[in-house]
Parts: sequence; structure tokens; C-alpha cells
Amino acid sequence: MTADPVATPDGPPSPAEPGRQWREPRVLRTWAALELWIACLALITIFVSVLWQVISRYVPALNWPGVSELANYSLIVLTFVMVGYLIGNNGHITIQIIDYLVKGRAFTVVKAVSAAVTALICAVLVWEAWALIQAYPTRTTAALGIPIWTLYAIPMLGFASGTVRAVIRVFTAGHEDVAFDAAEAR
Repeated sequence: MTADPVATPDGPPSPAEPGRQWREPRVLRTWAALELWIACLALITIFVSVLWQVISRYVPALNWPGVSELANYSLIVLTFVMVGYLIGNNGHITIQIIDYLVKGRAFTVVKAVSAAVTALICAVLVWEAWALIQAYPTRTTAALGIPIWTLYAIPMLGFASGTVRAVIRVFTAGHEDVAFDAAEAR
């Protein structure tokens, strides 16, 4: 839940058994790599789309209404595909004050309850995304004609990944967290 524990007079906050780090199974590491790869493609698409829009202001022949829609939907993909990755790699937003106040087994309980609440919220959002897919099966976007259900499938998959990762964090709450470093994405 935290990046690096801060030493206090009572010692650093430690899990039930210090030094015991949990290594993800290969399936989860592969899934995280796929999520990161899709996010990188979405980021590149956003960059190229915005660059296209800037250039098309000076070269009207390149003006294409779909490029704006492509950038917008790529931002949606980038946002939601990273949900599971960030939850699984301890990169989500947390309130760290509790991590410094609670020690030992209580700290493990806090981590487990936090992960369980995260899993519940992600599962509800999966359910809502599924309901939206069912509600709009034939609608398409204005410029590109992308089926709306595919745009709702992206958040559904992201939150499903987040649910799985949060449930795993419930059961690995006793293990030491790996510090998240965005510069060294795994």
C-alpha cells in the first residue's frame, strides 16, 4: 500500500513476516505486460492524433473529423486498461497515513480490507459496464462508426482485471509490498 516504509521510533511498518515478497505467477505478469503494451499503443495514438490535428490546422486538406474521436477514445482505453495494472503493482492512489500509524497484524488487516473494498468496487463497475453493453448493442460513434459496446468493453475488462488483482491482494496482504516505480514498469 505504500512505496517505502518510513522508519519511526517503533520501527518501520512491517507485514506479518518481514522480507517475504510475493512474486506474481507468469499469467499475471503476462497479463500486466499486455495491459502496459495496450496503454503504450493508446498513448502513441493520442500523440499522433493530436499532432495530426495541429498539422491539419495549417494544411486543411489533411482535416479528418475522425482523428479527434480517435484521440478521445484512445484516452478512454489508456485510462481503463491501466486499472488492473496499477492495482496489481501497488501503483494506485492510497492514503498512506494509516500505513504509518498501524503496525504488525493490524497493518495486514488494513491492507486486506482495503483490497477487499477495491475488489468490490471494481466488481460493481464491471457489472455496470456489462449493463451498458447490453443497453446499447447497436449504437455507433459519430465519426468512426465504432460500436459503442466495444467502448464499454474496455472499462469492463480493465475493472475485471482490477477485481482479480484486488482479490489477489486480499490473500497476499501479509506479504511485503513491492514499491511502485513508474519509471521501471514491470
